[in-house]
Amino acid sequence: MPSVSSNPKKATPSKAVRRPPQQERSERTLAAILDVAAGLFAEVGFEATTMTAIAARSNTSIGGLYHYFPDKNSVVLALLKQYGHAIETEWKSLIDQAPGLTPQKFANIFIETMLRVVHQHPCYLALQTARVRFRRDPASRRALRLAIANAFRAKNPALTEGRAFLSANVVIQTVSGMTRLFAESTPEDQPIIVADYKVILTTYLTTILRG
Repeated sequence: MPSVSSNPKKATPSKAVRRPPQQERSERTLAAILDVAAGLFAEVGFEATTMTAIAARSNTSIGGLYHYFPDKNSVVLALLKQYGHAIETEWKSLIDQAPGLTPQKFANIFIETMLRVVHQHPCYLALQTARVRFRRDPASRRALRLAIANAFRAKNPALTEGRAFLSANVVIQTVSGMTRLFAESTPEDQPIIVADYKVILTTYLTTILRG
């Protein structure tokens, strides 16, 4: 999912929350930090947001902030984990319905669901334009692809497990590409981008699921 330099670096999931909260007060503090960070990323972008600004706006000492997060990338990874869960929750019902949907219906709902989550979480859209590539936990990413792959095989039993998983990855990467392009485009161009990607995804799924 998102991406400050001409040579992008990848932030790994191992740098997420340094110390998971053990008490209710700590949970509230962590939630407040993440809410403030999300607001700052959406407001001024990843590059301009600093750990000092996050600490100040969340009324947390800089030491307290570093108690939870070793650096700014780890804050982003924690937010992306939240957004990933939100996306997967939204997509689950669609995946369950997939065998009974036409390729066009599946493509339309899949993309519209992603856009709904993006609009609910402006920070997620802002992070798409950052020049650092962040990667979510591989196990979570694989689980989502497996769920989609199984839905594809239910629709077209002729698909092998490997082919269905590859197709699920293509679909995820297609929608991720649309989201990044959507984030970088003008409001006038965004509806065109969405419409074009619906056509692209429908065409691809028609070929894969035609059994």
